[in-house]
Amino acid sequence: MFYTSYASSTGDRGPVQRFHFDVQNEIYNVLGRHPTTEGRLKHAEPAPGPDPAVLDCRSLLVLYSADYLNDEQCATEWSVFRERMDRRLWQTGEPADSLVGVLWRAESLVLPRAVANTGQLLDDFGEGYQGPGVLGMQRDPGLRERYRTLVRRVAERLTRAGKTPLAAMDAAESRTVEPYFGPTRVPAQEQRPDRPTPAADQAPRAGERHVLLVLVAGTRSRMERLRESVDAYGETPEEWRPFRPYSEEPASATASWAAHACGIDRLTVVTHDGSDPDSLAQADASAVVLVLVDPWMTGDPGFPVLWERLARCGARVAAVVVVLPRLDEESRLAASRLREALSRTPARLLGASHHEVGSPESLTHTVAAVMADSFADAREEDPPWGTTDELPLEDPAERLIRRRRERAGWLKRGRGPWPPLFSGTPRESWGGG
Repeated sequence: MFYTSYASSTGDRGPVQRFHFDVQNEIYNVLGRHPTTEGRLKHAEPAPGPDPAVLDCRSLLVLYSADYLNDEQCATEWSVFRERMDRRLWQTGEPADSLVGVLWRAESLVLPRAVANTGQLLDDFGEGYQGPGVLGMQRDPGLRERYRTLVRRVAERLTRAGKTPLAAMDAAESRTVEPYFGPTRVPAQEQRPDRPTPAADQAPRAGERHVLLVLVAGTRSRMERLRESVDAYGETPEEWRPFRPYSEEPASATASWAAHACGIDRLTVVTHDGSDPDSLAQADASAVVLVLVDPWMTGDPGFPVLWERLARCGARVAAVVVVLPRLDEESRLAASRLREALSRTPARLLGASHHEVGSPESLTHTVAAVMADSFADAREEDPPWGTTDELPLEDPAERLIRRRRERAGWLKRGRGPWPPLFSGTPRESWGGG
């Protein structure tokens, strides 16, 4: 059912076995003792590749430590399982929360963004957990009850994760998986060859597909005046993470990734907060402008002015995407009021389509649809072949059917003019670590 991955080089085999069997017995107490509920523990002896159990287990229990992140075999096991999760996402469109992580040894541990954004990291057990980690909790008699609570939480998560099927992977495929971390891993900020970030004033190339992402969001200090919960905000608008705790990825990073996956050549992010009236001056005539809006910004007195300035900038705005996260209780309760406030500054002032999204997946697909429609419109503006009398007429119903087919082509693997939206390519968040 599950596999426990840890760094055998730390010499913690005994405590690890105890934790593994404590979790195992908790699962037995709930589901009974069957082959399908039996967990497997990583072998103590190092191996050149991942344990075979990683290729077909339903859930993965990771014991994080600084040694784990610097261990080649651990990195391979983690990355192979992450690849299996990504494949399910591509095949079904549904994410799999099949990876559960705990802080085993917390000292000197800094999780890479790709790791921190993947799976369910249990981290709410106080200083006894954040300091020495699970290993310290296990050894401290005063933390025994807290340790037992942690064991039950882990067992519950693994049990729930085990209900989600993941396609198995063969050994040959596992050898082709690129590790996300490890002793030879290049830091994320030094790679990303597929995500160029050119200077804003770079001149557009002929035929270049340029997207300008206009982010209308606030900072933590600014939003404290507009709403109760500000956990989703940071020091800059780019740090806005509206889908917490479901996802720690910023909304701008999710939208940027989706646009890049659709084959654009260049993307520029502009934080249009009213402080820079010329922030859209860099938008060339061929650029596709996508406006990403936090509806809570409508409570700011300067929002109507900002919107009018956006309408007067002269840029070709393709779409306005409003993020109203379903899992944010405060946003859900205020949804009617926020929608009404937005209706007073509608997308039609910009000549753009309007979309509302409530999850990272919805944002991803919406951006892909906007990209497909925008580039399709650009092709339709080219002078047609033949005379006007020879052109076939397309009624609204036929156009709708064609548009749906075009969008479907962008979302299917190996179809459409550019790479598939969901692929096996490792996905990492933009921004600081």
